Formats: sequence, C-alpha cells, structure tokens
Amino acid sequence: MPRQRRLSGRFLCSMATIRRTGPSLADVIRDMRDVPARVMPYAAATALTKAAKHGQRAVIEQMPQAFRNPVAYTLNATRIEVATKDKLSARIAVKDQRAGGTRPESFLLPEVEGGPRSEKGFERALRFAGILMSGERAMPGAGLALDANGNVPASMVRTILRQVTRGGAGQKRAAGGIFAGSVGRKQTRGVWQREGRRIKPLFIFTQNQPVYRPRLDFTGAAAAAVRENFASDFYAAAQSLRRKFA
Repeated sequence: MPRQRRLSGRFLCSMATIRRTGPSLADVIRDMRDVPARVMPYAAATALTKAAKHGQRAVIEQMPQAFRNPVAYTLNATRIEVATKDKLSARIAVKDQRAGGTRPESFLLPEVEGGPRSEKGFERALRFAGILMSGERAMPGAGLALDANGNVPASMVRTILRQVTRGGAGQKRAAGGIFAGSVGRKQTRGVWQREGRRIKPLFIFTQNQPVYRPRLDFTGAAAAAVRENFASDFYAAAQSLRRKFA
C-alpha cells in the first residue's frame, strides 16, 4: 500500500476519499426533512459512490491535459471502492496490481505528488544481469526512437534486453549490433547501437535520480466534480429510495 498524505480532509497520492462528514452532506440532509431517517444511510451510500465515479471521470478527463497522448493503461489506472450503508466512504484509488507491465501506482503517483520515479522493469532486468550498477538509472538516449506516446516501444525493450544480456565481443563489432558498455573519451556508460562506423546511444546510464514535477491534480479534479454533483445525486437517491421504502 503506498503512503498517504492528508490534504484538506482528503487523501492525495494514491486516492481521493469522499466521506459522509463535512458540510456538503450535512446541508443536504437538513434540506430533506420529508425523507425518513432510515433511508438516509442508503441514499448517502448511493450518492457517495456516484460522487466517486464523477471524480474518477474528472481525473481521467484531465489526463490528456497533463500527459502527452496517455495510453489506455494510464487512462484505466484508477478504480472505485464503493460506499455501503455501514461504510459511508467511497474511494477513488490507483490500481496497485499490474498486468504484465509497470504497476499504475508506480508511475502515476510521482505525477501527482512529484518526486523521484520508481525503478522500471527494464532497469531491474539490467541490474539483475549485472549491467546496471548500484544507484544507476537508464535514461533514453538521442538515438532511441520513441512511440507516439513518448514511450519506449515494448518490442525495442525486449530486443535490447535480449542482445545485451547475451553479450559477447561480436555484438559490439557487428553492424546493427546492440551492446552495453562504456563509449567515447569520457567512457560514458549506456546501451548503444552500431550503425556502420557510427555508434548511437539508446540509453545512457546515470547516477542522477529522475525526478518528476507534479502534473496531475488528482485530488483537485475529483473534489470539484464531487462538489458539483453530490447534492443532486443525494437528492435523487433519497427520493428514489423513499418511494421504494414507502
């Protein structure tokens, strides 16, 4: 579970929490004197869950503004924990499981809070193979072609790992060969590809920790959507349940 930091009554980082406490819910309840008390917990649970869904949509809609061409994996990185009559709290959370890639919380949370990025699977594989040293990170080099979303294509990552972990002196000499090592007068460490007499950098190894600045206002987007929709959602739920309980 990622760490959580309180900010104005809501959780920033991995989630935004919409609770029953607070003036919004209390004000709505006071205005609904014709609704039986036994209906209130059910109406509140329904409205809180809907509020979380509104907030989730608002976060997703903000992603194309915060990120360049976000992929479906990023857009689908959040989930909803619904409220019940016994647990009047709904939650917008970032998924902490992965389906063959980087866990959503690992790449999304630094974009919300800022700070150092987590180690990528590619870096862990290089480190396991003894190629990447302790404290080093692999940064894309000028010779690496990124996809339309600004990411390293998965097929290229697989090709690099296959060739550099296989190693051998022939790799460095072969035309089109990809190899890991030190190149040039400064003996710059990285992953390189030979093209004839030219060697282009695919990844450069650095001791400088990559740091993100906050780009996605997760809590702000969710909170604005909740404020806009909660009262009407609560009223509609209460009226519907009142008829059902009558």
